[in-house]
Amino acid sequence: MSKQKLIEQKLEQSLLEGRWKLFERLPSERLLAAEFSVNRTTLRAALSALAGRGILETIHGSGTRVRSLPAGHPAQSDLDDKLSASILLVPSIMQACSLVIKPSQIISLERILPIAGTALRNGDTKSFVQAQVQFFMDTARFIGNSSLNAALSACMPEGKSLMKLYGACEQHESEQLFSHLAHILSAMRHADAQEAASAARDYFTALQKLSKKK
Repeated sequence: MSKQKLIEQKLEQSLLEGRWKLFERLPSERLLAAEFSVNRTTLRAALSALAGRGILETIHGSGTRVRSLPAGHPAQSDLDDKLSASILLVPSIMQACSLVIKPSQIISLERILPIAGTALRNGDTKSFVQAQVQFFMDTARFIGNSSLNAALSACMPEGKSLMKLYGACEQHESEQLFSHLAHILSAMRHADAQEAASAARDYFTALQKLSKKK
């Protein structure tokens, strides 16, 4: 096993053990490299790999934070199971957020849609997936309930599974998913909680149908 893979496993294990919580910032690369006895290039590659799976997020000048928690058991990674859980949970979260979201938070979500749209046009599956995962995770965070954040993190499909699913999508199918995402945002912008919940349900139901189709 390469040093990079070993560091990835150690970081995932630390997350599963609760060393860092959802949205918490990790120590600096210098400190982590020293802790794991590797150079910063190897550590950075491990962090980048976890970011590609939607577990971590690195922002230049701001460090790395936890975006979602890794699955602790292979069964938890089953895409169909997670999509079924998302259909049950996410609409309620979108509905709740629509009732409390602030204008500044709406603006924050509005900035994500052009990123997803550009990625869709350019065939950039990785960025397309990351933007959508960020949309849902940020929306849940705006409610300010750590238990909801943890629940969403646990049921959201892993970035790797979504990338594989999106990679097999036809263009019109990806456009439909993007349309559902825009519909969710529009409903929240107008404080239409029921419509936001309905659009979120449509989004994950469409994903579920794609999963079964593929």
